[in-house]
Amino acid sequence: PGPGTSKIRRGMTMQQALAQGGAPPARGSEKLRLNRTRADGTVQQLEPRLNDPVQPGDVLFVKESLF
Repeated sequence: PGPGTSKIRRGMTMQQALAQGGAPPARGSEKLRLNRTRADGTVQQLEPRLNDPVQPGDVLFVKESLF
C-alpha cells in the first residue's frame, strides 16, 4: 500500500479499518465520509456508522478536527 492506504480484511468494520490505518479513535460518524462505487460505476457518497462493514472499493475519509 502507498501513503494513506491500508490493507483491509474481509468482514472488517469501518472502526476496525480506521484503527488499521492508524487513525485516531473516532468520536462518532459525523467525521467520516465514504465514497462507495456501485455496480453501475457511479459513486455513492455516504456517512457511515462505525459498525458498518467495509466493502471492496470503499474509500473512507476522516475529517480533521482541531478539538
